[in-house]
Amino acid sequence: MKLFASDYDGTLKVDGAVSDADREAVQRWQAEGNIFVIDTGRSLESIRQETHTWGLSPDYYITNNGGMVFAGDSTELFSSSIDPVMSVDIMYIAHAVGHVVSYVVNDGIWRHRIIVDKDAVDTRYPNLEPDMKEEEVMDLPRHAQIVISMTSMEEARALAERINAHFPDKVAAYANRYVVDIVPYGMSKATGLEFLCEKLGVPAEDVYTAGDADNDIPLLHYGVHGTCMAASPEDVRKHAKAVCATVAELLGKIDR
Repeated sequence: MKLFASDYDGTLKVDGAVSDADREAVQRWQAEGNIFVIDTGRSLESIRQETHTWGLSPDYYITNNGGMVFAGDSTELFSSSIDPVMSVDIMYIAHAVGHVVSYVVNDGIWRHRIIVDKDAVDTRYPNLEPDMKEEEVMDLPRHAQIVISMTSMEEARALAERINAHFPDKVAAYANRYVVDIVPYGMSKATGLEFLCEKLGVPAEDVYTAGDADNDIPLLHYGVHGTCMAASPEDVRKHAKAVCATVAELLGKIDR
């Protein structure tokens, strides 16, 4: 039994869709008795909507960049949260730093969006409507992840670097295209996968991973079979053991 852990956006979902070839390759992988995991920066709410839309049935979900782990039926297996004082500080920072369109607070399952600049274009969350007042969001019992949506990818990378430099032992910030994903310190897509593999008893040499962006770099370093997509930036590709154009191509090359 082998395990395949894949990022979602930019890896499985490319140009707005999951291809038939990739979906069928994943289904064959599972039918052969192997494990399929989606390892994403999205919330459970968000990724469940996506998998339903595109006909995917993951055995497990690793969400919030490793901060939460769920079984395929949404049973919570692992959770983490940002220190509540630190969370509120980050929300205030989102208003102060500039180039911020909105931020989204994830309570572990659900997302709550706060608009910072109503005149800016929100590339990441154009259709997510605010459902709570900011004071209510700040008072949530759990802040599992905060995602800050920026005006450009360059600004997202710059803000992630600033947050990591200023709060090196409080949170981990990952640039993810137009957003900055902020999770509890020590959490990454790799730590979530490590927890799951230990729980399932899957050795690292039987784990295959795929990603395309900065927040996938820890995932690419897990085990010995980290693969990035051909369209990945060069500074991501250098962390991978292999490069493939599609998930179907990757799965087709695995000896099983």
